[in-house]
Amino acid sequence: MVSGVKHVLIAAAYLGGVLAKRHHGKVGSLVAPVGAEVLTVGVIGDYGWTGWTPAPDHFCLEVLPALKAANITIPSEVQNDCDPGDKSYITNATALQTDTASYVGQVCSMKNCSAFISVGDNFYDSGVDFTTGGILRFQAAWVDMYSQGVFDYAPWYQCLGNHDVVKGQSGVDFETKVAPLYDDRWYFGTTGSPYYSYDLKGKDWTATFVVVDSDCFLSKYQKNTSVYYNEYTQKCHKDNNVQVEFLKEEFEKSKADWKFLQLHHPYISSSGNNTDLQPLIEIVEKHNGIVLNGHDHCLAHYEYNNTNYVLSGAAGYPQAGDCNNGIKTGPYAKFLAANAETAPSGFVTMDISKKSVNVEYYVRDMQYLNNDLYPVPHDLKPLYSFEITQHSK
Repeated sequence: MVSGVKHVLIAAAYLGGVLAKRHHGKVGSLVAPVGAEVLTVGVIGDYGWTGWTPAPDHFCLEVLPALKAANITIPSEVQNDCDPGDKSYITNATALQTDTASYVGQVCSMKNCSAFISVGDNFYDSGVDFTTGGILRFQAAWVDMYSQGVFDYAPWYQCLGNHDVVKGQSGVDFETKVAPLYDDRWYFGTTGSPYYSYDLKGKDWTATFVVVDSDCFLSKYQKNTSVYYNEYTQKCHKDNNVQVEFLKEEFEKSKADWKFLQLHHPYISSSGNNTDLQPLIEIVEKHNGIVLNGHDHCLAHYEYNNTNYVLSGAAGYPQAGDCNNGIKTGPYAKFLAANAETAPSGFVTMDISKKSVNVEYYVRDMQYLNNDLYPVPHDLKPLYSFEITQHSK
C-alpha cells in the first residue's frame, strides 16, 4: 500500500509530466539554449503577490492580541498574513505584478530573453506549500501569470527569499521538489536542495551561477520573535557553512568567464546592509564575481570593493524607501531607481557574451490617474546600463 505522502508525490510527478508534455513536449526541467554568441537573460525578483488573501482585520486587530494574551501559540504564517503594510499593499501589488509581468514580456520579446534569473520572494506573504491553497497560489501567481509569449519557453532559475520560507520545511520542499514537476520552466537544480549551481554556455564563453539561500545566514531570523524562525531556518543557519563551502568549491572548480552569486538578501543596500553574508561575499570578491540580489523593492546598482551588485527587486510592489527615495547613500550607489515620492516597477536584463556582461535596467513608466509619479519617456529602452568587461578568476 502506498503511503499518503508518497501517493501525493506520485500524483505531483504525474501532474508535472502531463503539464510538461502539454506545454513543451517533454518531461524534465527546461534549460537555457547553448551556443549563442550573446545570450540575454532577465533578472527578476520580489514579484509573487497574486492570489494572496490576507487575514481579516477583525482577526488581526482584535482576536490576535487576545490569543497572545492567552499564551496561545500562533503560527508564523498567520502572524505574517496580518502584516499591516502588506495588507495595505495587496490590491495595488496584485495589479502591479500583472502590469509588470506584461511589461517584462514586452521587453523580453524585443530582446529575445532566453531565461529568467529569480532573486526570490516568489510568493507573498507567507509562501506556498503542498496544500490545495498552495497549488492554487502557484498556479495563479506564477504558472498563469508568466505563461505567454517569451514566458512560455524560457526556464526560470529559482532562488528562495524570506517570504518563501515562512512555512518552514514544507514551503521549501514545495518550491524545490514539487514545483519543478508541476511546471518544467521552474528550475531548482537537480538535487531538490535550496542551494545549487548551473552554467549558461555560449559559443565561446561560460557563465557559472551559484544559488544560495541567504535566509540561512541572517542572525535576526534566529530570534523566536521573528516570523522566519522555524525548524528550517534554525537547521540551515546552524549548517550554513555548508553553503559557504559549496560556493567556494563551485567557484574554484569553474573555469567560466563569468561567475555569479545569486541570492535574495543584499550585502550592500540603501536601506540596510546584511553583514552576516560576508563569508559569501569574500569568496565572490576573490573570484571577481558578480552579485545578483533582490529583497529591496526597487532597482539599483552598487559597486563595492571592485564588485558589482545588481538589485532587481521591483517586479511586484516597489518601495522608494528601499532605494532611500533616490538619495544615494555612500560612495557605492551608482544608480537608484526612486525619487522623493515613489519607486517604479521593473527588472534587469543581462546580455552575456565572451567580451562582456551588459547590464540594462528597464524601468516601467508609472502613471496613475493622469499623475506620472516616475516619468520614463521611453520605457522600452533601458533607463540605466553598465558593462562588465573584466572576466572572473
